[in-house]
Amino acid sequence: MSTKREAREFCLQFLYHFQLAAFKDMKSAPDTSEIFDRLQEFKQTLGIDLDPSSQAYVTMMVKGIMKHHAEVEEILVKYLKNWKLSRVSKIEHTIFIMAIYELKYQLDVPGKVVINEAIELGKKYSTKESAGFLNGILDNVFKQELKRHE
Repeated sequence: MSTKREAREFCLQFLYHFQLAAFKDMKSAPDTSEIFDRLQEFKQTLGIDLDPSSQAYVTMMVKGIMKHHAEVEEILVKYLKNWKLSRVSKIEHTIFIMAIYELKYQLDVPGKVVINEAIELGKKYSTKESAGFLNGILDNVFKQELKRHE
């Protein structure tokens, strides 16, 4: 596995498990070694090999999302107009968290790229209809909340 998209896919699969009750304990921003250990176990379970660049990206994303989860979640809830978070599928919720984190904290990645990658993940792991939902929310977050214009 060597592309950033593949690394995002792995990150999505890994983070999705934190939506499950058995992993709720990990949301307390674990240290880097614990994240690394959990990532290694998960990679072995799936039989996935990450190159060093992808491993670094996934570790950075997971650590950052854990650290800023409450803030990212707050932004998401703010932009889910006429929707309750409980109505959002777990996979879309995870995609939103990843994308909002990346939009807010990974300023070296163009916002349009982050949004497009989120849409592609939604099409692959959720439904084709999720693309419009993801795009609408993330575009509003990008333009209004984060004031990033490219």
